[in-house]
Amino acid sequence: MNYITEINAFYARLLVRPLSSEAQALWNVLLHLFNRAGWPPRLTLAASTLLGFLGYSYATLSRARSELVVAGLLVHTPRPGRLAPYYELQALSGKAVDKSVDNPVDKPRLALVKPICQS
Repeated sequence: MNYITEINAFYARLLVRPLSSEAQALWNVLLHLFNRAGWPPRLTLAASTLLGFLGYSYATLSRARSELVVAGLLVHTPRPGRLAPYYELQALSGKAVDKSVDNPVDKPRLALVKPICQS
């Protein structure tokens, strides 16, 4: 993975597939940790490590993590007992950006962008 390419692809994706600020922050911390570890296929991370970076409650971390899993940006594999789970970041670079908008609230805003930018 390329750090800058992944960041650019992530923010391009956010324009059409919004995420909560908590999920965005978690993704950025995970990207940083994967980069520091030399881009392994998966990383074992304790919740306390992530909570130290983010300053969230465990419930907020769980919600943000679930949001990333549902969005297809992360694979989270719990382990038995008190073992830290595995995390696998899904590469965004090289994937086509889906320009459709599912959120009807965003459609009027996106419709305004084109006329303003063309003037």
